[in-house]
Amino acid sequence: MRPKGTAEELERRRLLAVHRVEEGYSPDEVARFLGVTVRSVQRWLRLYRQIGEGAIAPIPHHGRAPKLWPSQEATVLYWVTRSPRDYGFRTELWTAPRIAKLIERDWGIHFHPRYLNQWLTQRGVTPQLPVRQARERDQPAIDRWLSRDWLAIQERAQQRHAHIVLIDEAGLLLAPLLRRSQAPRGRPMVLKQRGRHRDKVSLIAALTLSPARGRLGMYFRSYPLSYVTKVEAADFLRELLRHLRGEVIVLWDGGSSHKGEPIRELLKRHPRLSLERLPPYAPDLNPVELLWEHLKYDELVNFAAQDAWELDKEAHEVLGRVQHDSQRLRGFWNHCELPLAG
Repeated sequence: MRPKGTAEELERRRLLAVHRVEEGYSPDEVARFLGVTVRSVQRWLRLYRQIGEGAIAPIPHHGRAPKLWPSQEATVLYWVTRSPRDYGFRTELWTAPRIAKLIERDWGIHFHPRYLNQWLTQRGVTPQLPVRQARERDQPAIDRWLSRDWLAIQERAQQRHAHIVLIDEAGLLLAPLLRRSQAPRGRPMVLKQRGRHRDKVSLIAALTLSPARGRLGMYFRSYPLSYVTKVEAADFLRELLRHLRGEVIVLWDGGSSHKGEPIRELLKRHPRLSLERLPPYAPDLNPVELLWEHLKYDELVNFAAQDAWELDKEAHEVLGRVQHDSQRLRGFWNHCELPLAG
């Protein structure tokens, strides 16, 4: 059994024992003083006289040898950047038992899943919620839009001193999104919700970027127990134009509420308004998506409203606070994938 103390402390103790004996003390006296056995003192003295100080230095303890070679470690870390289905699993889920199974299958090395979890964490691999992405997403087309169309839109806005406006819609259900909450073991919190949990509140919001000094703004409307159709979308744009002077360039997706006669009629009546389409299946380009994420996953999580009107009232309070929080609005723009010039 290794004696207690650091390597330096052990070496100092052995040298002290040798020096005390050299000064005339007996091995018995030195052993009692240091709390060690006489045999240990005699062994240290013999090694010191035969070989020198290096003989009584502690042997470095390097710990357990790693189970995997560096190349094998690199392979494991590469696995978790790929789909588990590429390695024979049915679902897109990496777990420590699955990784341990691959390690044992390929190299015959056994890892306990709990230890493997620690091993992965030390190397920056942690459990994370997957990000949904549509199979139809065309990344090369999105890249082309960003490098060509989006740059042209920004240049046009700068030349004409136009507002850039991003618009999106969302819906809130009475059945709340759930997040873990502290509770006694085996007795989770019970959230009571209305049986008519399909009742909803529809929302539409715009984040605006002014041509002067890049000031940010936010506008929204809600529709309890209703939907945002092309009529509501046109009304929202009409109201937006009352607040924004000069030209307005609106970017939104190709949803059905963004087309049709009410929208075309609005464009005829207001030539200072122009509409641009975001690439399909690219919600990460719209900062309003981050507004909805904040509303649903931060502010209204675990909120079980009595009815759609209470849910609407709570959403209004949250959005009203965000409307006057310039730092948070800036965060929505900065954290979406739509780059702003300058």
